[in-house]
Amino acid sequence: MEKYKDTIKRIKPIAEQFVKNNEIEFPIKNSLTLLSNMGYYIIKSPASQNLSGFYMKKDVYPFIFVNSNHSLGRQNFSLWHEVYHHYMNHHNGISDFNSQSLEEREAEIFAGFILLPDIEIIKWSNSYDIRNPKVIAEMSVYYQMSFNAVVIRIMQLGEIDYVTFRGLKELSTVEKQQKLQNIYKEVELPITILEPTYDIQISKNIMEVLQNNYENKLTLASKINEIIHKIEVLNNDKY
Repeated sequence: MEKYKDTIKRIKPIAEQFVKNNEIEFPIKNSLTLLSNMGYYIIKSPASQNLSGFYMKKDVYPFIFVNSNHSLGRQNFSLWHEVYHHYMNHHNGISDFNSQSLEEREAEIFAGFILLPDIEIIKWSNSYDIRNPKVIAEMSVYYQMSFNAVVIRIMQLGEIDYVTFRGLKELSTVEKQQKLQNIYKEVELPITILEPTYDIQISKNIMEVLQNNYENKLTLASKINEIIHKIEVLNNDKY
């Protein structure tokens, strides 16, 4: 497998071209709405903790599922992670963030670049000390990312050394969860980005398709209710 820094160099222009092609403006305040408007069909629902999300293409329709048992920051990251799989014409499948595969590494780097491009990091670096956890917390809320994802992006750009990176990254561990929340509270930031949403969201375009099919008698109301019920039980541990 190629070196991590070489993967970064290779994926960066792909992400930049994607941003340019889709005229994405920063910060991205609602990734689900933006992607829905771009033609992605998205479902968020509670599921087993070991599932972050998956991508599936049915005919010409790209579907993305994201686990709302994970923090909002991770959910946003998962959305763009799955977008990469679609953009690069990868096969349908579940994404494993612990996988050592090159595809998963690429998708992870792509998601980070989409949510927080280099130029945005430089803006903050020119005005603030982005080694400061409080500044990173502000960036995570502003760009709707996890604290850890912001730290990784800053490291990728070379704005912090490895020792500083390891110290900051440790704040995202379960053991340091309360300490991280306190950092957000000290600068009067909401901690919603750090918390799971536990909700069910179905992107507007999916509901429009279901409604259109129902109105044109292509499906029954009972079938639509069955689909919704299957989404609702995704948090069943036996699923």
